[in-house]
Amino acid sequence: NVTNSVTARHLLNLGLDTVTASHDLDRDQLFELLNWMDPRKLAVTVHHHIPTFHTEHCVYSALLSKGRDFRSCGRPCEKHEISLKDRVNLEHPVIVDVGCRNTVFNAQAQSAAFLVPDLVSRGVERFRVEFVRENRQQAGTVLTCYQALLAGGLSHHDLVRRVGVHEQFGVTKGTMQLLV
Repeated sequence: NVTNSVTARHLLNLGLDTVTASHDLDRDQLFELLNWMDPRKLAVTVHHHIPTFHTEHCVYSALLSKGRDFRSCGRPCEKHEISLKDRVNLEHPVIVDVGCRNTVFNAQAQSAAFLVPDLVSRGVERFRVEFVRENRQQAGTVLTCYQALLAGGLSHHDLVRRVGVHEQFGVTKGTMQLLV
């Protein structure tokens, strides 16, 4: 994941074919990055569940085991799925990585569908769609909608409605303003 042209150039010079724009960029920062690099070498994630929390504490071990860590927990994460329910009953998936760290992902996927026409016109050819726990049917619906959007047969408004996503690019729009 890259946030600026210096990093992108460095990684591409190391032999990578493409780099992915960081989720931390907002719209203006993404398009500024495109001003300084070949857009065919940039992948943009247009659909994903944003990771909201990382921890080395294992929720699976704490809830489903008497063990203290990976050596004694019995690896309940390999047999069960856990989500954390919030105050409005949204279930945020908890995913364990190979180092037994837990990441909590936002229940609702985030979409940058509104940026796709501008990205295509700027020469971006690589778009990423990331899933957490979507089943085959859900993933198929999402992919079909993005294909239709890219082909011009579906508006970003219709995609958002059909897929049920939160339309935003980047982690946040932020509270900082540039005073000119």
